[in-house]
Amino acid sequence: MRRRISLPLKLFFIVFAFVLGCIILISQLSYRYVQKEIRTNDIYYTNQILDKVDQYFTVNFASFQTILFSVETSVNANIDKTEVIKEQLRELYELNSNYVSNIYLINRDLSIVGGSTPTRIFDEPLAERQPLFVAADKNRRTTFVSDPYKSKYSGWTVTMVRYLNGAPYPMAIAVDLDLNAIEETLFKINKQEQMNLALITASGKIIAGFSENRGPLTVQDHTFSIGETPAEQILDTTETSLQLHTKDGLPVSLLKKPTEKFNWTIISVNDESRLKAALTRLETYYIALLAAGLILSLFISFLIAKYIRNPLYALKTKMKRVEQGILTTTITINRDDEFGDLSRAFDRMLQQIVELIQRAELHNELERKLEIQVLQSQINPHFLYNTLGSISNVIRLGQIEKVDVVIGSLISLLEYGIDDASEKVSLRQELRNVADYIEIQNIRYNRNFQLIENIEAGLMDFPVFRMLLQPLVENSIFHGYNGGGIEGPITIHAYKDGGIVIIEVVDQGEGIPADKINRILISEPGDMEVKRKRIGLTNIHGRIRLHYGEQFGLQIISIPKETTRIRALFPSAMLKGDASW
Repeated sequence: MRRRISLPLKLFFIVFAFVLGCIILISQLSYRYVQKEIRTNDIYYTNQILDKVDQYFTVNFASFQTILFSVETSVNANIDKTEVIKEQLRELYELNSNYVSNIYLINRDLSIVGGSTPTRIFDEPLAERQPLFVAADKNRRTTFVSDPYKSKYSGWTVTMVRYLNGAPYPMAIAVDLDLNAIEETLFKINKQEQMNLALITASGKIIAGFSENRGPLTVQDHTFSIGETPAEQILDTTETSLQLHTKDGLPVSLLKKPTEKFNWTIISVNDESRLKAALTRLETYYIALLAAGLILSLFISFLIAKYIRNPLYALKTKMKRVEQGILTTTITINRDDEFGDLSRAFDRMLQQIVELIQRAELHNELERKLEIQVLQSQINPHFLYNTLGSISNVIRLGQIEKVDVVIGSLISLLEYGIDDASEKVSLRQELRNVADYIEIQNIRYNRNFQLIENIEAGLMDFPVFRMLLQPLVENSIFHGYNGGGIEGPITIHAYKDGGIVIIEVVDQGEGIPADKINRILISEPGDMEVKRKRIGLTNIHGRIRLHYGEQFGLQIISIPKETTRIRALFPSAMLKGDASW
């Protein structure tokens, strides 16, 4: 017989050969590939940051232009109202004080009307405003942006100035930018992204940045250099990416991007410390080997899953169907390994379970039918015994003219009672049968037991057991009205209460003592006369509980000398057409 190689051994050889070959290959290539990818991603990421910073300055430029136009409109509208102009400049400055140092008007004599607190007080002419006023006068249709300079009242700043067109005398509008706010924004980016950003003018002066994180830079007099390369030379090159070296010979990567609105340049200087940190975290070949092992493990898992997927999926599907109660499921796994053995053993076990369930169901059904036959046989003799007694009593009383009525009613009762007990009847049929029964009892006892029907709409066709109501009515006559000794009404109610249908028989007779109610529905060996008198109720109670559960059956509510109610409880789901026992 050929020796079969087990599934675990097959998988071991496949995994061992594949892992060994992949680790040898990946360990040779991973480091260079990772280094290249990190460098590429670092450049791409830095360019993304530069684009975001440029967008930030573009938005600010639009805001500053809006301020200038607002001032121009306000001044032209109130040219003769100096106090109004001062107040509006003050309000506009306070509204934008987060990113501007001052908003003011420059007169021809270089005096000002200022918006900030110092310039509202000290408005004397200053020579530092001369270049601003001259530039505005030469470019009356555009906005002039100055180089950074040291202002007496605004500190290190850049001024945006625009000539006030429409004024009766030469005048310019100026906005001093708060370079400290710009620099603080750049510092936050530098700290969060571990970068070294700065904003540079076309002449190479630093507007903001570099102060907290100079790295390889040499900063002096608001300009900078990298190694032997000055800022002017860096800005003159057309290339956006430069590789430079510090005085110590360390490599430095520089990226630059001109701003869209200002004549400025955003530059990023990186000494490759981030790249080295990333590569250090990988711990060269060891970490690269672990990464390769992770990828390799995933791939191997895929191969293993693919190899065992079909039989495992088939077994899982088969078990799920069995869980859902589909015991006849058949999914064949034609394999000469452990999965095949497991599938065949499962099929054999499932077949045995099906056979056991079938035998159990057959046994239960037979037992159920036997119980029904026994219970039904208990009702019929009891009914015949009492009905024949009624005929005997009529003849004894000499009421010959009523014999035909009694016999006619008896024939109807017998035809109704000997029909197939396994079939349900409507409540309407039961009421008609009870009417025949009371007709006999009225003649037998020479009494008038009035039958009152109070049936809720829709319940006349409710399915009930055959011979359900007659034992209940008989109990009212025999126990409630002392076996015909007194007469009174017998009321039959039928109504729904939640998920239950209640059919009750009510009499106004002697009632049942409280100490006997709990024993009425319990079949116990004892006095045969007592047992015979309550055999009808016991059987009805047993039939209902047998077929619908312990929560259903009969209930007895009695107030001695006033009223007795015997209730039969059924599930209301039978209204939907459930005609099974």
